[in-house]
Amino acid sequence: MQKSNVMKTKIHTVEEVKVQIIDTSLIVASVIGTLAYAVSLYRLFKFGFHISFVINFFIIASVVIITLLRSRLSVLLKTYVIIALIILLSLADAYNYGLFSVARIYLILIPFFSILYLPLKRSLVVFISTIVVFFLIGYLHHKEVLKFPDEYIPGLYMLEMYPWIIIVVHISAVAVIILFVIRKVIITYSALISDLELLVKDRTKNFEIANQELTLANRELFSQREELETALDSLQNAQKQLVQSEKMASLGILSSGIAHEINNPLNFIYGGMLALENYMDEHLKDHHEKMRPMIEGVREGAGRAAEIVQSLSRFSRQDDSSVTRCDIHTIIDNCLMILNNQVKYRVEIRKDYTNESYLLTGNEGKLHQAILNILINASQAIEEKGIISVSTQIKHQQLFIKISDTGCGVNPKDLPRITDPFFTTKDPGQGIGLGLSIAYNIVHDHSGTIEFESTLGKGTNVTIMLPVEKE
Repeated sequence: MQKSNVMKTKIHTVEEVKVQIIDTSLIVASVIGTLAYAVSLYRLFKFGFHISFVINFFIIASVVIITLLRSRLSVLLKTYVIIALIILLSLADAYNYGLFSVARIYLILIPFFSILYLPLKRSLVVFISTIVVFFLIGYLHHKEVLKFPDEYIPGLYMLEMYPWIIIVVHISAVAVIILFVIRKVIITYSALISDLELLVKDRTKNFEIANQELTLANRELFSQREELETALDSLQNAQKQLVQSEKMASLGILSSGIAHEINNPLNFIYGGMLALENYMDEHLKDHHEKMRPMIEGVREGAGRAAEIVQSLSRFSRQDDSSVTRCDIHTIIDNCLMILNNQVKYRVEIRKDYTNESYLLTGNEGKLHQAILNILINASQAIEEKGIISVSTQIKHQQLFIKISDTGCGVNPKDLPRITDPFFTTKDPGQGIGLGLSIAYNIVHDHSGTIEFESTLGKGTNVTIMLPVEKE
């Protein structure tokens, strides 16, 4: 909108310049033309009357009248009249005096005035047509079809001072008009260029401000996009953790049901062994000693099954709000019992438990899950044969649980990320990267800390610190 207003103002200024050029040219033509006509009267008194005096008087009178009425006439009408009078003056003078015509210099002004309001093609047509007529008049003089006035003697005429005065007046008129037109054009277009430069600077400044606003908006959108992506990742991670938690809860329910169902047959086995021993003591004393190893084997197998059931029962406790007194050594032994099938024949288990008494309170089921996840990682890190060492120690009312393995170790650049959800270095299908993340959160919920040390190719040490009280 601002640009449109500016351009309208500039067009109005150009129109004013055109009007000033026409009006000033009329004034100059009136003054100088009147002076030139007055000088030409000398020839009237010396050589007598000639038709050119009437033509010149008509032209000068028309110019003076139009000049006086210039404010009432349209600029287009004034332009047409000026062009017509210039053509009439130039051709009439050439008709009478041929190449000695002084007014022929006015032909130069035709393009100046015609181009103001006439299209370029029309201006060229007017100028070329005038030049053709002028050339035709010259040709007629050459063929002596047209002749000079009887009283006009070219040689004698050039010796007079009067022609020189006429030439000077005509040249001055043309020069003044041309200089004024050029000056007005330069001033006008210099102002236009200056205004356009200011407009360009203003637009450039507006574009820079708009660019800054767009840049800030883009940054804000990019920041919002990053926040949304972060929120989406968090939601996806939370969803996966919920799925994993649901799986663990289902596994706990399944383990609890299996343990309950196994307990019933175990009770029958224990009852059957007791009845068998009593029967042998009463009726088969001679065979008792021979049968004892077999009975003890059955008892040992039943006892082992009972320990597995007990471990499953402890692992299946998923009550988040349950806080009880916990025996960390029993928890570790139960976890090792569950992992026995994975580690037997290839992993040596070394245990070094503290003998100091302590009071540890927490959620036994969750502590089972945390220790089991760490032991699973240690077991999977050992490819062939190795050692898993578990030790406990009491220092400054802190229970230190250290689990070490002689497995493959962790790359130092990956060590800071091993507790991130879903980060794993295992092959696809061997883990989803939640084990250590869950263990870290469980330890943190028990106001504890967990630290990792690892050497690639040598093994990993995991140290858990839990607050305890001395009994």
